[in-house]
Amino acid sequence: MTKKLLCVVVALILALGAVGALAEGLTVQGAGYVTVKADTATISLGMRQYAKDVKEAQQAVNRCIDAVIAALTEAGVDKEDMYTDSIYIYPEYDYSGSSDVEKIMGYYASNSLTVVTSDIDNVGAYIDAAFEAGANTLDGVSFNASDTRDAYDEALTMAIEEATRKAAVMAKAAGVELGGIERISEGENYGYSAPVMYSRNTMAEEDAGAGTQVIAARQQVGATVTIEFELKD
Repeated sequence: MTKKLLCVVVALILALGAVGALAEGLTVQGAGYVTVKADTATISLGMRQYAKDVKEAQQAVNRCIDAVIAALTEAGVDKEDMYTDSIYIYPEYDYSGSSDVEKIMGYYASNSLTVVTSDIDNVGAYIDAAFEAGANTLDGVSFNASDTRDAYDEALTMAIEEATRKAAVMAKAAGVELGGIERISEGENYGYSAPVMYSRNTMAEEDAGAGTQVIAARQQVGATVTIEFELKD
């Protein structure tokens, strides 16, 4: 067999393999995304205190959290929408000495409170009320959409339409005719929010009246699908 003939045979085998693969069908993936407005905010804040005595540190934090809860309740937050997220007490060690013995210098105590509210417009006011009552830590604010079923259905529809469009383009480019759907499967679905923008005023005393500004994030809901199409002869 000559070298030229061998190349022709190899090319023919590859072509037949490609046709066979196409004859088996065409598998494509599609994705859809829908943005929804958040209607629930979660605020994580609390108190961190240092003292030489462990009991003193703990009591200071306890008094502050009691005051924060009272201030938030007065501001309009339901007690059922507040819960303790974490409590920590840990020592501070002095390692400056030459001895291998660890020396305790004092204790840090902290208590983190989580507040869940549907009153999006007053998130900044709640943060201000907590800090005015003695809170000194703000771990973050997150927003969430409580009902994303309609948004997910819309994203799923968009994903199917995208997969169908891609399949049509690929079939046309390959010179084959697209047939019906042989199999369709739902892929990963998810939702996530854009970063939340907030700032607490720490400027000069004349600006002390400015409250915490919070801009709620919007949540993106996504869906993916995998569709297998048949190809007509």
